[in-house]
Amino acid sequence: MVRLGITKQYLWGALPLTGFLVGWFLDIKETERMTRFRDKSALYGRNLKEGEAPSW
Repeated sequence: MVRLGITKQYLWGALPLTGFLVGWFLDIKETERMTRFRDKSALYGRNLKEGEAPSW
């Protein structure tokens, strides 16, 4: 593995960074998915006036 330039020290640094980036990506995708439900719940939903921003 050292021939390719990948050492144990590299893996110990790259593995946590990769996990962080995957989690960050999934968090962004979940936020995008949840924006479809803005102001549509039965409890908190309401009709927005024209030009009014979403509640969150």
